[in-house]
Amino acid sequence: MLYFGLIGLLIAGSIIAVFQVVPTVLPPSLPSILAKDGTVAVYFASTPSDTSGNQDTSASNSRLSGLAISAKPVMNITSLNVTIDSVMVHKSGEANDSGWTEISHGSVTLDLLKPTTVSTIIGSSKLPAGNITMIRLHVSVATATVKDSTGIISLKTVVVSSGKLEVPLRPEAHVGVQMTTSITLDRPHIVEGNGQIRLTPALHAVVNGPR
Repeated sequence: MLYFGLIGLLIAGSIIAVFQVVPTVLPPSLPSILAKDGTVAVYFASTPSDTSGNQDTSASNSRLSGLAISAKPVMNITSLNVTIDSVMVHKSGEANDSGWTEISHGSVTLDLLKPTTVSTIIGSSKLPAGNITMIRLHVSVATATVKDSTGIISLKTVVVSSGKLEVPLRPEAHVGVQMTTSITLDRPHIVEGNGQIRLTPALHAVVNGPR
């Protein structure tokens, strides 16, 4: 009996030792394997923004985003640099004033009139699995370089309504566990008229994934 008792103590001690040692020898990647998060990445498309004239710059946002802005532009805009300093996504099922999560890490500046070879990433982060209903981009600076008929170049401030661009996602974008969802945004449309240059506030998005 004493023999079997000693064997039992040895087995119990070995089990305790294993549970004490295992946490220190598990690979660092194991917590991420066990996580229930996915990754969402937001990009600007590589295709440049299009430009049109609009003599009525007091028009509603819906009109600015529609067919009413097909007039020929008046200004010769050679570049339009926009700086995005915050990218936020809104989770499904949350109230409009809550449920926002920031996924950007620093600001990104892009010339909307200059094409790129690949889409430009403007925000990426891990998020709990679920659906995203909207993306919000905060614009800290937007300026355009304009050349007049005599060749003189000037810098003009670009109007961005409420300092942000919003992208409703219909259908909603799904974030899957241990998968990546990529959302590519068309660059905002540039509207000019009455001496102003502005960006349309609503953008179109293409969702790929999760995969």
